[in-house]
Formats: sequence, C-alpha cells, structure tokens
Amino acid sequence: MLHLILQNAVEEIPSPGRRYMVDSNQIAEILRFYRSLGVTNLNLEMPSAAGLEAGISECCDCPRGENRLGFITGWGAESASLMFIVDAPSENDLGAGEPLSGEVRELLHKIIRAIDLQPKEVFIANAVKCSVPGDRKTTREEIEACRSWVLRQVELVDPQIIVALGNVAVHSILATEENISSLRGKFHPLGSRAIMPTFHPEYLLHNPGAKSKVWHDMKMVRDRLKQGR
Repeated sequence: MLHLILQNAVEEIPSPGRRYMVDSNQIAEILRFYRSLGVTNLNLEMPSAAGLEAGISECCDCPRGENRLGFITGWGAESASLMFIVDAPSENDLGAGEPLSGEVRELLHKIIRAIDLQPKEVFIANAVKCSVPGDRKTTREEIEACRSWVLRQVELVDPQIIVALGNVAVHSILATEENISSLRGKFHPLGSRAIMPTFHPEYLLHNPGAKSKVWHDMKMVRDRLKQGR
C-alpha cells in the first residue's frame, strides 16, 4: 500500500551513492485508485493508530463533529486478514467502548466464530466514527466526510477481505448509493482487497429469515480467506 511503498523508498536512501529507487508506476496506480474513489486530498503522512485517533478527535468536517458525545476508532486485532465495517456508534456502543454493543455485538461474535475465527482475531470499525445525542440517522454528508478516515484505517489494518455490514458501511467503503440487497452475495473489488456486503446484525435481530443469506455470504468469506490473497 502507499505508506509501505513510501517507507521502502525511504529505506533506499541511507548512504551517498546508493541508488534511490521508487516504483513511480506503482505510486501512480494507487493515487489513481484513490482519485477514482472520490478522494481529492490525500494525506501522505505514514498512518498510525495514534495519529488516526488524534485526527478523528479533532475532526469537524461534518455536523457530527460539532456536537459529538464521543467517538470510537475501532476494536480488535491491529492487523487482521478480516475487517468488518459497521454504521455509526450509538450511545450504548460509546458506553461499551466498542463499535457494537449488547445483542448486536453478541450476534456478530457468533457469526465470526461460525467461520472458524475468534472475535479478537478480526478488526471491527465504524464507517462514521462519532456518536451524537439521540442516535439519529446518519446522513450522506457524514458518510462521505468520514470516508477518508475509514480508508486510512484499511491501510493500517491491511485486511484481505472487508465485510460491510448494512447500508451505511456499504455506502462508505464502496462509495455507492446502491442498496445492500442488490450488492450482497458477491465480492466487490477495492484495489487488491475484496468487499463482501451483507446485512447488519441488528437487521437480523428483527428479520431472522435473512440469517440464511448472511450465512451464505460469510461462507464465501471463509472460503476465500482460506485461499489466501
């Protein structure tokens, strides 16, 4: 990824006369990829978990930044082959200090275990980082404003597969307005990564008949993980 390419480039210049080698085609390809996603301003600073958290804490790029109760960066393994993206954190999630809480979190953990992983082996992140009073619906403006933080987080975690749970997550990571129902059941590319959209665990609590569809999607995720990158 971009930060790794730049890091490798820096490591190529330590001594006089040593050849400074940068794969400009590779960098150009990544920059075109970000531009195709609608990213017009790209921070080239090497990303770090601490830097990400500090940046989110100071962000006021959307209305949520003006009256946030707090924010959640994410939860789980710092580096993981599987990453989940969910919607904005609720006040209950904020109190728990995790992207999901209560029955919703328990159901997601069951789903993770069903594909032969433990919750601590994956990373779970919010598509929109800040919690606001009343747990109001997330707006398109807020999803787009927070998208750069999500992409930086993907760089940090470096997953092989990202599971986008629900419409907010899908609209964020795929920069689309298509409904989850039309996108689930198949992988979508994000550079070298694969995105699997599927229903949010909270939706399953109210619509248990959809559990078979999520199981179908997660079996595809399990099988692809076993194949490797």
